[in-house]
Amino acid sequence: MTEEKINLPIHSALIPVFYQKFHCLAQDCRDSCCVDWSITFDKKDYLRLRRLDVPEALKQRLEQGVRRQRKGKHDGVLYGHFDLNSNHGRCPFLDPDGLCAIQRACGHDALPTVCTTYPRKIVYSAAAKEYSLSPSCEGVLQQLWDLPEGVEFVEDPLPKAEHRTLHTTKGDSLTYCFAPLRALCIDILQDRSLSLTQRMLCLGLTLQALQKEDWTDFDPDTWSQQSLANINNLAALTPELPRNREMYLMQNLSVLNAISIAAQKGDWQTELYTALGAKRELTLEAQGEDATAYNATVTTTVSRQNYQEALDRFQAAFSDREYFFENLMVASALYLGFPNLSSREELWKSYVSLCSLYSFYRFVSVVGCKEAATKERLFHFLALSSRATLHNRNRFDGFQEALFQHESSSLAHMTILLRWD
Repeated sequence: MTEEKINLPIHSALIPVFYQKFHCLAQDCRDSCCVDWSITFDKKDYLRLRRLDVPEALKQRLEQGVRRQRKGKHDGVLYGHFDLNSNHGRCPFLDPDGLCAIQRACGHDALPTVCTTYPRKIVYSAAAKEYSLSPSCEGVLQQLWDLPEGVEFVEDPLPKAEHRTLHTTKGDSLTYCFAPLRALCIDILQDRSLSLTQRMLCLGLTLQALQKEDWTDFDPDTWSQQSLANINNLAALTPELPRNREMYLMQNLSVLNAISIAAQKGDWQTELYTALGAKRELTLEAQGEDATAYNATVTTTVSRQNYQEALDRFQAAFSDREYFFENLMVASALYLGFPNLSSREELWKSYVSLCSLYSFYRFVSVVGCKEAATKERLFHFLALSSRATLHNRNRFDGFQEALFQHESSSLAHMTILLRWD
């Protein structure tokens, strides 16, 4: 059967309202993106930084702090980096007052693209030119905190120079239906007649049903309307989600362990382990005949009582802020380009990823607030856990693949991950 080719003209921009209001907190940021986080850039930015006309003192800092990527493949994209090791994990151009020496001397345009765009992300989807913000930034989290009515969107026409055409096909892909189906997903996430955990489950039930549809002759608008009408019926099927705290903690600890093994600095991870009263054992298994490489396995046991105490404190402090976590998941879905409609398999993988992220966000939020349930600590753990997941796609995809390899990617297992309470 010959697949029908479809051309999708992209003539509009989709912008969440909070995107328009975002601004960098600069020196007021407690978890600066210029500290303990690799800052890499392409060849064009590398050469421009090395050629800046600046005072002698800053010129010396540029010579010492701007380095070539000497390890691995850079293919012109990951060509250079700021040498944080020369400044105790801080960007060598981050002055003591929390401001950037390069921007101070040469203006905003002198910065590499990574610095001028973060935490923004702009991509062309099958629906629009889309603007999103990463929840790895404290300033973004504050924006989401300040939206008790939820995330709203504006759609603006693009200038002709920014028009694009996406080429796709009918058949094994529903990419051409991205706009209505993603809108359906956002509507489900924002349906406050249900708890957020129920919404996440209904999202899974809906996408599971979508997998079983005939994609060769599919009417996304009618199907979406019917799906929304059935949401309350879906929720009624599972009025009480099953709880398995042991499995919930084990899964999220496996994510935390993987992050801890890879991290050069793990202060926030250590705080979480301490809050849980964790005991950890590291096992190294040699690989290959010459045993020059090792697989690292961490076995962790924790106090369930500690988790319950943290949960009680969290709920007492933030029971009226459930809208914030709704906004967080909407922002994350936008940033991830959820749902992936390129195939039935990728559709479910994208749901598993979103569920895993939701579960981990809940985990770090609860455990991180055991000692003190404050907004500042909540933002701290959410921002840093986002940097370790959303901004490391190999690692993030690895968490997802591990669930599939261990046959833990079913909706039943996702239901267990959703029961953070």
